[in-house]
Amino acid sequence: MWSPPGAARLRSFVRSSYRRKLAVALLAVFLVTAVGGVGLYVQVGGLLNENVEDSMTAAATAEAGELTEWDTRNRLTAQILSEHPVYANDDEAIRSYLEGQRRTRDEIAIEAAYVVDRRNRSIRTSTDPSIEGAPTTALPWNERLAFRGFDDVRSTDPYERVDGTTVVSYVTPIRQRPELLLVVAVGTTSAFDRFTYPVAGGFTRVVDSNGTIVLADDASATLQPYDDGGERPYALRSGLRGESGFIADPEPSDSALSASDGDGYVAAYVPVTGTDWVLIKHAPEREAFAILHETRTWIGIVGAFMLTGFVGVVSILGADVTGALSRLTQKARRIRDGEYDVTFETERADEFGELNRTFAAMRDAQRDRIAEIRETRDQLEASNVALEERTEMLSVLDRILRHNVRNDINIIAGRADLLSRNAERDQQDGLDTIRETAMKLADVSEQTRRMQQLLADDDADQLPVDIASALDDALSRVRVGDSDTAIALDVDDDVPERVTGVSILPETIADVVAQIARNNEGVTVEVRVTRADTDDAVLVAVEDDGCGLPEFDVQAVERGEETPLAHAENVSLWCLKWAVDNADGDLALDENGTTVRMTLPLPSEP
Repeated sequence: MWSPPGAARLRSFVRSSYRRKLAVALLAVFLVTAVGGVGLYVQVGGLLNENVEDSMTAAATAEAGELTEWDTRNRLTAQILSEHPVYANDDEAIRSYLEGQRRTRDEIAIEAAYVVDRRNRSIRTSTDPSIEGAPTTALPWNERLAFRGFDDVRSTDPYERVDGTTVVSYVTPIRQRPELLLVVAVGTTSAFDRFTYPVAGGFTRVVDSNGTIVLADDASATLQPYDDGGERPYALRSGLRGESGFIADPEPSDSALSASDGDGYVAAYVPVTGTDWVLIKHAPEREAFAILHETRTWIGIVGAFMLTGFVGVVSILGADVTGALSRLTQKARRIRDGEYDVTFETERADEFGELNRTFAAMRDAQRDRIAEIRETRDQLEASNVALEERTEMLSVLDRILRHNVRNDINIIAGRADLLSRNAERDQQDGLDTIRETAMKLADVSEQTRRMQQLLADDDADQLPVDIASALDDALSRVRVGDSDTAIALDVDDDVPERVTGVSILPETIADVVAQIARNNEGVTVEVRVTRADTDDAVLVAVEDDGCGLPEFDVQAVERGEETPLAHAENVSLWCLKWAVDNADGDLALDENGTTVRMTLPLPSEP
């Protein structure tokens, strides 16, 4: 890819210094910001113009909609009042009804209500008895109204009552008395509260098709001409055509949008649906676009400050940052090379001070960890040597128990059997004692071998154990060796097939059963496998109807230690405890040793 001559050298020159990179980055930011500022300066006028137009048009549209609702509510009220059955009664009842409605109707401001007789063109009854019987020509409105049906409601032009209140009358036929018309005069004052002003100094005018102001936030402007010129203003002409819009540059002939000081007004106009009214919202042009001039001024001020700030950052902060980073880099390299006698600028109060303190803490922590690692390494090496020696000793002990001791026990038992054949009766008891003691030693040898298996890594690892099948095989060997003992295995149907255990767990359970059998002649031992109280475990219980396990064995295992004066007679219960512990299970013994309970967890799902 082609690049200008010297571009590579320039890039290398800039990259070699953080200060130069910072200067280039800030210069790029300044240029981008300057371009953006110029673009903002050009576009902000249009955006603010649109904002003023949108806010004023939205306010005018909302107020026109509220006026439409106000007019609709007045028409609906007049129609509801005309449907009441009271008009079948005399004039006094009608007058009382209308007066009650005038006082209690809070949703609209009813100033007066009266009934007109269309046949003789006179006022039949009214909330103001003084005008009853007067001809319709005496009314302050003179529109000739035509109705399409009894549901049709017509409105008059706004007019001023004797008390100075501006009202609009709503006229509708009375269904029960077609010759009568109901007239409801509604005050316009409540409509003023609907006007809001997005721009300070604004005002609102509602103008009818005749150019008369029918509603205004300034009461003195009501019923006055909207424009003094001969031609209708553009906003009124467009609004009467059903159009909405915004006027930013009024026509010279539009006196309604001109001001005596020459600044003029901008206006948003919206037709009021259902009427011949147009709502025109005005705002002084100077106030409407004041923010535009202020924004442009502030853009220039901010640009000057940014340029000054960029130069200051490059000249002051750049040098400080570059120097601090360079010093930290050199110290970090010394620590990397194993030199920990390095001092950091921990007294600085800024972020680089915090960074120096962090590096100092890392230095101290690394130095301490290296010392700890070295000490741990020495301890592990010594432990490995001791462990290897103990492992060798266990292997020797295992070979002795399996070969030497077992062979000697077999010789003793065999000799005792041989001697018992020719011995006298009084010598048989002693020979039987020799043979039984030899077999107990053989059992101890086998159980000690179990302990050696528990110490081995492979045999001590947890694995799923088929509890029913494994227990049945292990207990079968006990039954063969002791035919006088009744041994039963009972497994509930809902027990899971496998539990968490170690490889020799079934043999350790069988060893405990064998010990119970040896200590109790003709005993019945039952091994029950059921679900535990929790769904994630299995309960294995060994129960007998004899004296159970020796008391010393139970006490030693419950204490967790043996003493010269209190020790177990056999290691089978110890082996069972260690096997259950390795399986993360729980072993419980009753006081008399007749029940042994093991809670074994279920294997975790893969």
